[in-house]
Amino acid sequence: MRQRIGLNLQSLASSSLTGIGTYTLEIARRLPRFLGDKYECEGHVFDFAGRNHAAEKIIKFFSAGTDSKETSAVKDTALKYGTRAADCGSSLFPILSCRLFPLGAYIRAGFLGRLVAYQKLVGSKADTTVFFNYLRPDRVEGKSIITVYDMVSERFPETMDKRNRNLLRRFLKKSCDKADMIVTISEFSKKEIVACLGIAPDKIRVAMCGFDETVYYPPVDSAEEYRMKEYLQQKYKISSPYILNLGTLEPRKNIDVLLQTFSMLHGRFPELKLVICGGLGWQYEKTLAKIENMDLGDSIIRTGYIPEADKRILYAAAEVFVFPSWYEGFGLPVLESMACGTPVVSSSASSLPEVVGDAGLLCDPSDPDAFANAIEEILSDADLYGDLQRRQKKQVQLFTWDNAAKAYAEAVLEVIRI
Repeated sequence: MRQRIGLNLQSLASSSLTGIGTYTLEIARRLPRFLGDKYECEGHVFDFAGRNHAAEKIIKFFSAGTDSKETSAVKDTALKYGTRAADCGSSLFPILSCRLFPLGAYIRAGFLGRLVAYQKLVGSKADTTVFFNYLRPDRVEGKSIITVYDMVSERFPETMDKRNRNLLRRFLKKSCDKADMIVTISEFSKKEIVACLGIAPDKIRVAMCGFDETVYYPPVDSAEEYRMKEYLQQKYKISSPYILNLGTLEPRKNIDVLLQTFSMLHGRFPELKLVICGGLGWQYEKTLAKIENMDLGDSIIRTGYIPEADKRILYAAAEVFVFPSWYEGFGLPVLESMACGTPVVSSSASSLPEVVGDAGLLCDPSDPDAFANAIEEILSDADLYGDLQRRQKKQVQLFTWDNAAKAYAEAVLEVIRI
């Protein structure tokens, strides 16, 4: 009989994928293959009263056959505890959901949360459970792994939503202590977890983010490049040339420095546009007000959240990708942009030098002059532009989702054998 691995997929239940959601999805899709035939996976999600149709949303992310007898048995177990398994006849693995209360409420429940085990609530028979979003409930039967992406809650707490900040500050250390292993996404974040929480380094494994080569790649020819620009003009009213920033609008993304940078560049390159893509996070009101009050007319274009299908087009058609973030556990947009052949000017802070390597230009995140000069250098020097593109091709091959999933699977197997 195969051992079962439970995967908490809560970060896939939101209306739009964030970086954590992307990591969860790409790892979960590949884990069954890298774990091997001795193990089988199941997915878990909490969906209070079924209001968000979370299990159905998650099913759409996965495609493969499942054993119908196995799925029926999982459903029977789940129903005993007021939960249910989604109809996953075409899913890579069964998706079990608890509809009694939200996951956050269960984690915050304290003593009450210890009365009923996590496995009972989702109807799981997993021997090992993986949590992809920082925290695990207090009572988890069997072994557990948590995924900790960064230490923003400790290093930049003022940039976080108050509720999420308090949740992490209250429960993250306990979750790390109780988990059998912690997986993180960069060597930088591993050092941060050790420094901030006092966790032993040998309890932490690194499974870096990756990119999908079938999704992110440069334009295949000038005809495709032309079609991309036409598409952007029609859908987003974006005209070339433009520099691009992509990410959730929140304080640690350092959009203020990006705006100062662009203001300097506008006088040097009057036709240049700044395109800011991404949904609204928290404490975004002041940033939006600054954008509105800047006397640059239509030179700044904010698209809001963009569908995954448009990301490659936006990356590939940009002149330069600019990422001045104060703090990142990894910085996935930087990798995706490089994979699309667009030179990167990035912050030199946190994990970003690990991702960029020698394939982009790094600047102090507090120095808009440095960013403006680096962007101007790339735009004005064709040899540098070409050299960065050649370096990028080599750099991005270090980061694939297969490599990430293989590293994550090795962590899971190591925990199983403990």
